[in-house]
Amino acid sequence: MGLSSRKSKTSSSRHNGKGHTLEKQLEAEPNRPVKIKSKSKSKMSNKWLWIGCLLVVLGIGFALLGDKIHISSVWSGRRKYEFDPRPVPDFDIRRGIERRSNLSLEEFTELYDAKWPVLVTDAMQNWAALKKWTKQFFITNYGAEVVSFKGTSGKLHQSQGLAAPIGLFLQHLHESAPNQWSYADDEVFLVRNPELKKDIDTPIYLKEDFFSLLPQDIRPWNAMLLWGTRYSRSTLHIDPYNWTGTNAVLRGRKAWKLFPPGQDHLLYVPSGRSSGFPLDCPKYQSQIDTFDYDPKKFPLFKKAKYIEFDQLPGEMLFIPTGWFHQAYNREETLAISSQVWNTQKLQTSYARNR
Repeated sequence: MGLSSRKSKTSSSRHNGKGHTLEKQLEAEPNRPVKIKSKSKSKMSNKWLWIGCLLVVLGIGFALLGDKIHISSVWSGRRKYEFDPRPVPDFDIRRGIERRSNLSLEEFTELYDAKWPVLVTDAMQNWAALKKWTKQFFITNYGAEVVSFKGTSGKLHQSQGLAAPIGLFLQHLHESAPNQWSYADDEVFLVRNPELKKDIDTPIYLKEDFFSLLPQDIRPWNAMLLWGTRYSRSTLHIDPYNWTGTNAVLRGRKAWKLFPPGQDHLLYVPSGRSSGFPLDCPKYQSQIDTFDYDPKKFPLFKKAKYIEFDQLPGEMLFIPTGWFHQAYNREETLAISSQVWNTQKLQTSYARNR
């Protein structure tokens, strides 16, 4: 029986209002996962939100002064954090995914950043995590540490948020079926265990990041632990704040489907949804599981154009701003995702809104 099918008697977030923390619930039932409601940071006061926005605008303004980009055009009105879904005319889906090595920052910026996805095959070659991060390593050194994950004994939309000691989670990682799987997607595991971040490096392509200008309390976490059973998957979505996303596979094999901008009307994306982040932004998440979809329920999806490929261990994927994407783990897969918000992202937003 998979871990995702082991129902918890408790329904709680990290604090359930009665003073009982998630850790205490797990101590009471150490062999059961506990349901959680949200991994979002707590809401901040309006004062800090405005201070954060001001710092970002000022910092980005100085960074882009030489490019003479009018910041107010990007940050004005209702489009403050929204993505303009109008298609860009030069997307040729036949181009597919490209695997690159020895890629200079200049060439990355010119050809790929905020423009086209790319797999960089040597961006992780010095990561200690490639050899060090095994199941046994985490069980031995972090077995009692809590990890949040989603699990289902049905369809993707039926998955629920759970939490359990990572040792327990990993002991059941081999247990899966097409409609029964578990997927750790923990934004704070590396934050709570910062020594692990020494095992991963920041490649040159991610050095410029305007998120670093935000106050710490509202800054997005930039290293998410992703560890899934076979058959586990993400939703089809655009990343929050339309950032440039990365995914670095350490072990396993991950299948991807990436959709160029301008196809929202084919992807059945509910409107008016919020990310729930302290510095809030719209949530762009499709109702479709592209790896198991019903053509009768979603007839327009067959018209959507996308690129499809597999990502191998040691490869880092860069996902441009505004691209819907979904990942599927073909086997037990360990990865780290991250993001940046940089000059190229803002130039792309400016070009689509002027």
